[in-house]
Amino acid sequence: MENEDKIELFRSMAESDPGNELAHFSLGKLYKEAGRLEEAEASLKCCLELNHDHSVARQFLGESLLALGRKPEAIELLEASIILAHERGEFMPRDAMCGLLKEYGIEPPALTSAEDTDAIEAGEFVCKRCRKARPGLDEPPFSGELGAAVQEDICVDCWKEWIAMSIKVINEFRLNMATPEANEIYETNLREFLGL
Repeated sequence: MENEDKIELFRSMAESDPGNELAHFSLGKLYKEAGRLEEAEASLKCCLELNHDHSVARQFLGESLLALGRKPEAIELLEASIILAHERGEFMPRDAMCGLLKEYGIEPPALTSAEDTDAIEAGEFVCKRCRKARPGLDEPPFSGELGAAVQEDICVDCWKEWIAMSIKVINEFRLNMATPEANEIYETNLREFLGL
């Protein structure tokens, strides 16, 4: 499915169901990728009105604001979002936002967690999504490279969170998992949610 077709699909979903957080998020992401930054800003703000704590939406909104030349607004958003993402254990978007601030010569808020550092030093399994020392999956949840990556990098708790979210993804996007397009949308959401 071409980018413009995806934009039209998610725009239609967001218009027909204004409470569809995933549609607003996906639309904002696609607009950002297409360089349509004002539209990305509007869609991502709609997503954040529905889910204030959506760390990746906050990251993409910060990126869009910086690209629009609205640096003070972007910095304020990113600094608050880094702290929120850290508190929620969402370390992939947190690290991306820290990197973004550093690119602009701004030192991100200081965040430390002795528990995480101790676990890494002890050689324990540490989930790449939540950065906590938790049990990993005993086996890949499905075959292929992505299944192996999930087993290698993701803890049982984060995988359970994805299972709950995946039902929402399938229902919200009305996915027919027998089609390649549906599988692409599902996999994209899985990778974004788990930070893979």
